[in-house]
Amino acid sequence: MTFLDHVEIPKQQSEKGKEPRNMKTMTCEQLGGPCDSPHQGTTADEVVKAQDRHLKEMVTNGDTEHEAALKDMKGRWKNPIKGMGWYRQAKRDFAALPEGNRL
Repeated sequence: MTFLDHVEIPKQQSEKGKEPRNMKTMTCEQLGGPCDSPHQGTTADEVVKAQDRHLKEMVTNGDTEHEAALKDMKGRWKNPIKGMGWYRQAKRDFAALPEGNRL
C-alpha cells in the first residue's frame, strides 16, 4: 500500500463541449526515482500515479535501482505529514511545467 492509494484522484472524463486539456510530462527522476522515464498526465495526480505504477513494475521486473524510490513512496503513507509535503511539492513542480500536447 502506498501513499497514493489513499489520495482520491478524480477520473478523467471526455465530454463534448469541454476544453481540451494539456498534457505535461515529469520524469521518474523529477519524482524521486533513479531514471529518466517520462510520465505524462493532465494533472499532477495522474503523473504521480504513473510514477507509482512505474516503480512497482520496475522492482517487480528485478530492477534494484528503483527499490529505494519504491520504499520511499510506500513510506510516505507511514508519515502522512511528510508525505503530504512531498505530494504538495510534486503538485507545485507539475504546475510550473510548460504545457505540452493537447488531449
